[in-house]
Amino acid sequence: MNSRANLNHLRPLIGVFVNKKFLRKRKVPLFARKLSQANQKAKCSIYFFTSQNISWRKQIISGYVLKDSSKQWLERRLPFPDIIYDRGVGFVGGEKAEAKKLRARFKNTAGIQYINSCKLKKWQVHQKLSRHKAVKKYLPATTFSRGMEDIRAMMAKYGYLFLKSSGGSGGKGVFALEKCNRGFCFRYYHEGTHLKRYGANLDGLCKEMKKIGLKPDRVILQQGIRLIKYKNHPMDLRVLMVKDKDGIWNAVYNQARVAQKGAVITNTSLGGEVMNYSDIYPALKKRYPGIPSDREIKDTCVVIARYIEKEFGPFGEIGIDIAVDKTGKVWLLEANSKPDKLPEQKIEDTVGISPQFLLPLEYAKLLYSTKKPGIGSEPDRES
Repeated sequence: MNSRANLNHLRPLIGVFVNKKFLRKRKVPLFARKLSQANQKAKCSIYFFTSQNISWRKQIISGYVLKDSSKQWLERRLPFPDIIYDRGVGFVGGEKAEAKKLRARFKNTAGIQYINSCKLKKWQVHQKLSRHKAVKKYLPATTFSRGMEDIRAMMAKYGYLFLKSSGGSGGKGVFALEKCNRGFCFRYYHEGTHLKRYGANLDGLCKEMKKIGLKPDRVILQQGIRLIKYKNHPMDLRVLMVKDKDGIWNAVYNQARVAQKGAVITNTSLGGEVMNYSDIYPALKKRYPGIPSDREIKDTCVVIARYIEKEFGPFGEIGIDIAVDKTGKVWLLEANSKPDKLPEQKIEDTVGISPQFLLPLEYAKLLYSTKKPGIGSEPDRES
């Protein structure tokens, strides 16, 4: 018998799938506290769980809940959820296979719907979106390298490339390669430092790439974009798209990620600063008259999100990384189905209920009330 049938909890019952490290932290992560805070308004039932301690026969999970304003985890034996909100990231070694197996099994469990069960891998996103004229125009030239000859060919054509690992995140595993007066300039992040190296030719490239775990025959090559700059620092944009209670995409924020001095990687975990694009737009517009407005960028991201769904299946949230070049052209860098979304100090309300936490719960209520499919395709391919 389905243990959810006689459930006294508020519905839907939402199970947030996380890495076990998430629950082992001495202090309850801010993500969990912000989601719990948002649920004071949404009024669902929420628990967090990992791939461990699941009874498939009884459909019972050892879940973890936050009671009221408590900052401690409370472990409970709970029924399988109505909705799985998949926030599981950072799996290593055997954990990847374990998470893959769990996702596949839940996919085949009747009565469970999903939010964010499909990982958006860089190369797959590029290949599938390239089929659509409406979004192909936003895609930089990209290919999967088979070796140094492919790198040389792309360099000859563009003179500026980004080399990326297919599964890298947080700006790590990204390598900038550019022609310069001294031959070639290599720039990347390694062991806490933004590095800049020169070579008369590409022979030393492999050695530099290995320092960050890249190999010439296992890397994505992407046309380099000449980014607009704020106060002489290159910047790109992270637009957080979240579905609301009606299943409509909303751009919760459009934030500029301004790189650290001397860096080409804008990810703020590697240094730099976050600002609202709308706040710095007037200053940028004076220097780059052709750049799009905040509203235009958000509208573009709605289109991109819709085509991602067309190819990969439904999502509840997507982080879309956008570059704007000096002519004002918009480029899609990548998309993330489990984006970082904690409110930023100084530019967001960090005390009240954050829309990026409330909206997924409202969307979950829609899925539950309409039994609308919320699962992304091929969840077993995630790791």
